[in-house]
Amino acid sequence: MLRRLLDLFRGKPVLVGGAQKLEEGMAKVVEIGDVMAGGTQVVLCRVEGKVYALDAQCPHDGGRIIGGPLVDGKYAVCPLHNYHFDPRSGVAVRGACPKAKTYAASERDGSIELRV
Repeated sequence: MLRRLLDLFRGKPVLVGGAQKLEEGMAKVVEIGDVMAGGTQVVLCRVEGKVYALDAQCPHDGGRIIGGPLVDGKYAVCPLHNYHFDPRSGVAVRGACPKAKTYAASERDGSIELRV
């Protein structure tokens, strides 16, 4: 258990199953590790057939980027101030908000591999 937790912080890949369940234009929030013990929440998004990952913590004022349909099929949303983020880059395309943290994500054998 401790080794798996340490691997998370060393940047080793984390596998999230069910990649095929993440539909085009959708976002899903997943927990990596125990959030109460230093883990994180990640928003997985499928845009133009590819999977991208954002930190669920909005960089502005403690809001949370949510799962569900992406705005225009490509923008993740923090409902606190209605900021829209491009999951490909983390850039806020609507609202004066700093860039959201992104993580490397790729699909492998039906899973999503993240480096957090």
